[in-house]
Amino acid sequence: MKQRNESPTLHSLIAFDATVKHGSMTLAAEELGISQPLVSQRIRALEEVLGGVLINRENKPTTPTLEGTKYHNEIERSLATILRATDRARHDFNDFRTKISISAYFGFAFHWLMPRLQRLQQAFPDYLFEIQPTNSLSDLIASQADIVFHYSSVAGKYEFEHMMIEEEVFPVCSPALANKLGLKAGQQLSDLNGLPLLHKDVDDPRWPNWKSWSKGVNIKPPTNPIGFRYNNFPLIVEAAVAGQGLCLGWKGLITSFIEDGKLIPLGPVLKSPDRGYTLCSNYHSTYAIGNVIKWLVNEV
Repeated sequence: MKQRNESPTLHSLIAFDATVKHGSMTLAAEELGISQPLVSQRIRALEEVLGGVLINRENKPTTPTLEGTKYHNEIERSLATILRATDRARHDFNDFRTKISISAYFGFAFHWLMPRLQRLQQAFPDYLFEIQPTNSLSDLIASQADIVFHYSSVAGKYEFEHMMIEEEVFPVCSPALANKLGLKAGQQLSDLNGLPLLHKDVDDPRWPNWKSWSKGVNIKPPTNPIGFRYNNFPLIVEAAVAGQGLCLGWKGLITSFIEDGKLIPLGPVLKSPDRGYTLCSNYHSTYAIGNVIKWLVNEV
């Protein structure tokens, strides 16, 4: 006789769950790859632990008792979570592919890395790539990723640092909004007041905002109060594509939207050749990561 304070085994919970879902111990046994008597035995062991009957064995199809239904409702989701986690862990422990982690800010990860990820995987089919997007500099540094994309001047803190895309920042907007505002592609703006500008929620000195950009290109800055802010660059771009306003676009990140006709570029262009997206790594000398770095550099 089992002790009432004994915990049920995972095997017994799985047998009970499969029987309830299939309405048959025979079908449950087929799913689990065991015999029908063993399914019955495991359910009886569970009933002994709980101290009551969970299954109406005389009914066809097999149905749970009232208490069995309540118990199954409570364990079903947790049991599925455990089985999923077990499958993932089993897969991870048996996955011997070379794992390479790449950390970058959301804008770069979303607009530059992700469109290239399929081709990157095709170039290195035996590698497992993990993309770690973030909006935080501290998280970027703490990630300890194999490859890190900083947005700054060359940091001088890594064994390998390569400026991938020099900073070129310029306004963009949708063709529909440009037509509404009487703007044309390439038009040089001289005054930002009265224009619907899209703003990021944190003014970070690493990235130009409308105020610092207008100062850098020597045009009249905006004086309109800011009514709404977006918390990451991909959201701002989507809002610009939807015609909600003008946003600042970065060369390399916004290029595909311009080529696809979703956004048009305006001017002036703020250029800072000593700043931009820099590929950094302390593992450039390793064969696997070195080859991936060469591939990424060649993409530019």
